[in-house]
Amino acid sequence: MLNPAFVEVIKIISKNIPSNIKWAIDGSTSLALQGIDVTPHDIDILTDHEGAIRIQESLKKYNVVPISHSSNEKYDSYFGTFKVKGIKVEVMGDLRVFRSGKWSALQNPSTIDIANINLEGLSIPVVSVKSQNESGYLCERVNRKE
Repeated sequence: MLNPAFVEVIKIISKNIPSNIKWAIDGSTSLALQGIDVTPHDIDILTDHEGAIRIQESLKKYNVVPISHSSNEKYDSYFGTFKVKGIKVEVMGDLRVFRSGKWSALQNPSTIDIANINLEGLSIPVVSVKSQNESGYLCERVNRKE
């Protein structure tokens, strides 16, 4: 079961992001919303480059670290962080992940499988369990120590 504070923040996010932006909740929060027994510590939002910039505009009062290109040995994306009611929200546009010795294909809501779940009457886009399994994230997350 997802912490009620996370549900409240997801509702705030969903109501603030314009409907013409393609986005989806990713990572452990997505898994929890789809019934996987994990405890999220933040909310990850996956979008494309333009979506990341537009989400930053729509959530500007919560912005902590502005969206910019960010790259390290594991991740490459247009990345920024937000704090909504005390919960960290990370936005990743055009994400690529380094796993098994190579970079993944570009990940955004146009390139991977998205599901929509009903959360207290709101349709919330989430990266499907199938996509998270195919990317290797599901196994990595379930095996990670809390």
